Amino acid sequence: MNFQYLLTGYDPPTKTLRQFWVSASALDCIPDTQKRAFIEIPVNDQNPLDDEAARRLGGTILMSLVPQFPELRPLALITDGQGNKIMDLTDGGKKSPFGD
Repeated sequence: MNFQYLLTGYDPPTKTLRQFWVSASALDCIPDTQKRAFIEIPVNDQNPLDDEAARRLGGTILMSLVPQFPELRPLALITDGQGNKIMDLTDGGKKSPFGD
């Protein structure tokens, strides 16, 4: 099986989020010292791939774009589906995805 990575980026001119599949072999030329995990989430019986995991993982990926693209800050708000903020980087908001 050809292992692939999913890259997420933002294109300011078109104001579009984009995701790309990249073959793991394409990253072989990058030294391990330049590769580092942005986020690691254990997946097991105690940590299933449920709505909450999807919300946190997706939210963290989206929030990672905010420091690079300040125009996204007013839009940077993730809720728990019931209106409670779990991630908020909008003006004045500084809530972490992993608690206070």
